[in-house]
Amino acid sequence: MLSSTSITLRKFNFISFSTTTRAFYNTFQSSQTFSIQQQQQQEDDEEKYSEILKKCTETSNSIYGRLIHAKLIKQSLLSSLFIHNHLLNMYAKCGDTVKALQLFDEMPQRNVVSWSSIIAGFVQFGASKEALGMFLCMRRDGVNPNEFTFVSVLHACSLVEGSMIQVYQVYGLIVRLGFESNVFLTNAFLTALMRHGKLVDAVELFEKCPVRDVVSWNAMIAGYLQYSYTDVPRIWCKMNYDGVKPDNFTFSSVFTGLAVLSDLEMGLQVHAQLVKQGYGDEKCVGNSLVDMYLKNRKLSEGLRAFDEMPSKDVISWTEMASGCLQCGEPNKALEVFEEMKKIGVKPNKFTLATALNACASLASLEEGKKAHVLRIKLGDEVDICVDNALLDMYAKCGFIEGAWGVFKLMKDPSVVSWTTMIMGLAQNGHARDALEIFNKMRLEHVEPNYITYICVLYACCEGGFIEEGWKYFSSMESDHGISPGEDHYACMVNLFGRVGRIKEAEDLIRSMPVRPGVLVWQTLLGACRVHGDLEAGKRAAEHALALDKEDPSTYVLLSNIFADSSNWGDVGKLRELMDTTHVKKIPGSSWVNVSGNG
Repeated sequence: MLSSTSITLRKFNFISFSTTTRAFYNTFQSSQTFSIQQQQQQEDDEEKYSEILKKCTETSNSIYGRLIHAKLIKQSLLSSLFIHNHLLNMYAKCGDTVKALQLFDEMPQRNVVSWSSIIAGFVQFGASKEALGMFLCMRRDGVNPNEFTFVSVLHACSLVEGSMIQVYQVYGLIVRLGFESNVFLTNAFLTALMRHGKLVDAVELFEKCPVRDVVSWNAMIAGYLQYSYTDVPRIWCKMNYDGVKPDNFTFSSVFTGLAVLSDLEMGLQVHAQLVKQGYGDEKCVGNSLVDMYLKNRKLSEGLRAFDEMPSKDVISWTEMASGCLQCGEPNKALEVFEEMKKIGVKPNKFTLATALNACASLASLEEGKKAHVLRIKLGDEVDICVDNALLDMYAKCGFIEGAWGVFKLMKDPSVVSWTTMIMGLAQNGHARDALEIFNKMRLEHVEPNYITYICVLYACCEGGFIEEGWKYFSSMESDHGISPGEDHYACMVNLFGRVGRIKEAEDLIRSMPVRPGVLVWQTLLGACRVHGDLEAGKRAAEHALALDKEDPSTYVLLSNIFADSSNWGDVGKLRELMDTTHVKKIPGSSWVNVSGNG
C-alpha cells in the first residue's frame, strides 16, 4: 500500500509538471507572438522607408535620402534585399553614382533589380560605357537580365560610339530569352540602330514588328529626320493611314522635317491636325511650328503662331528674332529682342548674337552698344561667336575703334575673328591695316580659310594693291591648300578692272580651270562701264546672259555702258528685251534713322 506521503508527493509532482508545461507553453506562445509582431513591425518599417525613398527618388532629393540611409543603419533595418534595392535606386536615379556603386559593392546579396538599378543610373547620368561594363559583370555573375535591364543596356549602346556589335549581341540575347515581342525593347533597339546610322536595318525591323506604338513611329521619324529627311512626309502619311495618334514628339519632329524641306503645303495640313488634336500648348511643338513657317519665309504666320503660344522659353524668343532677321526684317528682330527683355526672359548667347546681327544689318550703332552692355553682363556665359558678332556689328556700323577694342580683348581669336577684322578694316578705308592683320594672323599660326582670302583680296581691291593681290592670289594653294574659287577670281577681275587693265582681267577669266560664272562676267562688265570699254563690255554681257537671262544686273550694267556712249538706240532695244523676257529691275532702297526710330 502506498503511504499518504507518497500519494501527496506524486500529486505535487503532477501539479508541478503541469504548471511547468503550461508556463513553457505560454512562454513559447509569447515568444512566437513577439517574433511575429517584430517581423510585422520590420515589414511595416521597410514599407514606410521604401515609400520615403521613392519620394526622394522622384524629387531627386539625395540629401534626405542619405539621412534615411543613416537612420536605417542606426536602427539595424538595413538587412533586407528589398530595402537595399530601394536605397540603391535612390542613389542611382539622383545621380550619385559613386555612392550607388559603393552601396552596390557592400550589398550581401544582389538580384536582377539591383543590377538593373545601377545600370539605369549610369546610363541616365552619361556613364554609358560604365553601364555596359556593369552589364558584362552581371552576365558573369550568372544573373539573367529582364526587360528593364535590356532597355537601359540598349540605350547605353545607342550612346556609345563603335558599339554596333554590342547592339546586335544584346538583341540576340533578347531573342534567346524570349523578349523580342516586347514593344519597349523593340523601340530601344530601333533607336540604337538609328543612332548608329543603320537606317536600312531599322526600316526592316520596323516593317516586321508585330506590335508598334507611337514611340516606334517616333523613332522612325527621328531617324528619317537625321538620315533621309525627304521621307518624313511619307512616314507621316503612313502613320496617319495606320490610325496611330501622333503625340507632341511626333508633331515637333514632323514640323522640323517640313521646315527643312520648305514644304508649306503639308505644313499647313499638319498644323490643322495639331489644332484638331489639341497639342499646340507644348513649347517644343510651338517652337517647331514657328520654325516651319519662318523657314518658308511666312513671317506673319510665324508671328501669329508665336503669339498664340501660351508659354515661351528663351529658345522660342531667339528663334522668332532670328526668323525676322532671315526674312529681311532686322527692325522686327530687335523689337522681339526688346519685348523678350521686357518680360524678364534672360537672353542666351544665341539671342545676343542674333540681336547683334540685326544691329549690323541696320548699321544701328546705338542699339549695338546696348547689346554690348548686355554681353558684358552675361560675362563667361557667352562664347567667341557672340564676340565675333559684336566685332562684325561695330565694323558694319563704321565704328572701327569699337571693333579694334573687341578684337584686342579676345583671348584666343578664331579664324572667323581674324577674317571679320580684316573685312571690317577693308570696308572702312583701312586696306593697308587689313593686310597687316592678315600677316599677323599667319604669324600667329592661324590657318586662313576660303572666306579669309576673299576678304584679303577685297582689301587689295580697296587699296589698289595689284602686286600684293596677285601674290596672295597665286600663293593660296601652295601656302594653304586653298584652290581659288569664283569669288577669288571675281576679286582679281575687280582689282585689274579698277586700274583699267581690262584685257588682263578678261584673260584671267578665260584661264579659269572651271567654267566662269555670272559673277565674274558681271564684275568685268562693271569694270568696262567705268573705263568705257564698250566691246569688252558686250562680250562680258553676252557670257553673263548666256548663263542667266533673268538677272537684271547684267541688263542694267550693259544699258549704262550704252547710255554713257550715247548709244540710245541700243538702250531702247535692251529695255525692250527686258520687257519681252519679263525681267524687272530691282528698285534701289535706302534707310534713314530719325530720332532713334527706323
